[in-house]
Amino acid sequence: MFDTVLGLPVHALVVHGVVVLLPLMALVTLVWAWRRPGRATAGWLVVVADAVVMVMTFVAKQSGEALQRRLGGQAAVEHGQLAGPLPLMAGALLLAAVLVQVHRTRVSASATTGQQVRTALSVLVTAAAGVVVVWTIRVGHSGAEAVWGQIVRNTSQ
Repeated sequence: MFDTVLGLPVHALVVHGVVVLLPLMALVTLVWAWRRPGRATAGWLVVVADAVVMVMTFVAKQSGEALQRRLGGQAAVEHGQLAGPLPLMAGALLLAAVLVQVHRTRVSASATTGQQVRTALSVLVTAAAGVVVVWTIRVGHSGAEAVWGQIVRNTSQ
């Protein structure tokens, strides 16, 4: 299921979306979490977008494992090991976003306790977003190195 589509590796089709959208949604979620509560629908849109990107991350992981079985190679193995936790990190970002949104819909922003919880949840989103961005860059770089590193080294001028 995650191996090929129309003769092309699913991983090559999905991974670019993850590399772009996961850090982008981490930053969007971060900004949204620290903003004053506004429309409830905007928050749910952030949550849904985070969920879509988490699913994409899972598909990228599964399709990457299928591609690794086809190609082998130490660089692919190392990339796969590094990429393994990324769907869980995307899930942590999604969970943090859900907690912020649920808190916003249930607690008055003016309440002192509500403000403290909101700040704590925003710090949680900040941590999750930071980990997601850094780890996505590391995984993306190792994948690019696995695919292109030898080609670039063999064709350097």
